[in-house]
Amino acid sequence: MLNVAFQRRRTSIVLLFLLLIASLMLPVAAGRAESEDRVRVIIVLRAPAAADRYDLMAPDAIAQVQEQFAPAAVAAGAREVARLDTLPAVILDAPRSALNRLANHPLVANVAEDALAMPHLSSSVLLIHADLAQQEANGAGVAIAIVDTGVDAAHPFLGGRVIAEACFSTNNAAQGATSLCPGNGSAAFGPGAAAPCSLSNCDHGTHVAGIAAGNSGVAPGASIIAVQVFSRIANCSAFSLPSPCALSYVSDQLRAFDWLASTTFTPPLAIVNLSLGVGTFTSVTACDTSQIGTAMFPAIATLRNQGVTTVASSGNNGATNALSLPGCLSNVVSVGATTKTNPEQVASFSNSAPFLTLLAPGVGIVSSTTGGGFAPKSGTSMAAPHVAGALALLRSARPGYPSDAYVTALVNTGTPILDTRNGVIKPRIDVAAALGALAPMQKRAFLPLVVRP
Repeated sequence: MLNVAFQRRRTSIVLLFLLLIASLMLPVAAGRAESEDRVRVIIVLRAPAAADRYDLMAPDAIAQVQEQFAPAAVAAGAREVARLDTLPAVILDAPRSALNRLANHPLVANVAEDALAMPHLSSSVLLIHADLAQQEANGAGVAIAIVDTGVDAAHPFLGGRVIAEACFSTNNAAQGATSLCPGNGSAAFGPGAAAPCSLSNCDHGTHVAGIAAGNSGVAPGASIIAVQVFSRIANCSAFSLPSPCALSYVSDQLRAFDWLASTTFTPPLAIVNLSLGVGTFTSVTACDTSQIGTAMFPAIATLRNQGVTTVASSGNNGATNALSLPGCLSNVVSVGATTKTNPEQVASFSNSAPFLTLLAPGVGIVSSTTGGGFAPKSGTSMAAPHVAGALALLRSARPGYPSDAYVTALVNTGTPILDTRNGVIKPRIDVAAALGALAPMQKRAFLPLVVRP
């Protein structure tokens, strides 16, 4: 009996050993593939550039090289997660041990291990020293109105700090304009009123709001008043934009100013940001006295009389002696864009003129977009909210000054940047330096009057 039992045991051991050898001979065992250390990677492939643009790849070439590479990915034990349409790249879930094999493939230009990234504005916030100013205040107690394409109020980056919403939009059949307000009316108020539309450029306002007051923006504690002033335009060829697109009537902007000036907010409205514009004007006088300027000037003056500062982008026409309206108005703080390079430069697209007020970063600025996402954008539209946020920080840290004093502090303490296109030198904001120039207001003790007999 012992011999039989021993024989059966020896046979079982041999069978197990043979099964183990067989499993090792398999090219990829299913169980092993699941348990092996795997990593998500971005594979950039080699593809010819498009004939008309050296910096773009031809779509058919992208699809072709992705298809050619697919068998190699499978052979390496990788699983395809996604293919990009505008870049010759694929995202793979691959065994870590296969990364060298993938990197050495003749079609592969680069292999990058994917990473979890945290959205932030550190490159521009640090540049303007807003992080240092945030050690004293974060913008709490100050509200910024973002008059734009609407704001995604539910975006986590905005921290639930959208305190009011409104929409002013137009239905104009003759010009192919359709209102973007909820219900397609000409105006709307309350939660959801300033929700962004689904057109390609409707994430603009959410991006601007994130720069000014996002969780890691310039003034992360400031409140946001979202105002949507754009309409859907059926034919945008005259503006060199894809059709349909979102554009803003000046009349809707005026209605927005009127609402802002006639409404009480808590915390109070202190800054209006206008990352939009029309035309170009070569002087303040020409701007103030133009037909549109004549209409907008008093509306902005009303806000200014209430202690509200209006900030506007200078425009993206690349003009060297002109600004767009409303930035060119004498009662508006105009902002041009700089790069984040060392040395800093005025961006080539940024409108400039001797009467420009300030400069701020406006190239490759990462901020919030609709639907909870993030993306980099460039333009004077991105520069203006840096100044709006800076003013909110200054007001929060040094309350009690006249509104113009905060602007003066930014102008007097900014880092001078030469615009090599026209020889104009303007200050790029330094928030910490401006804060240092504003001494804390002294509290006054008012003693009761004592009348002696």
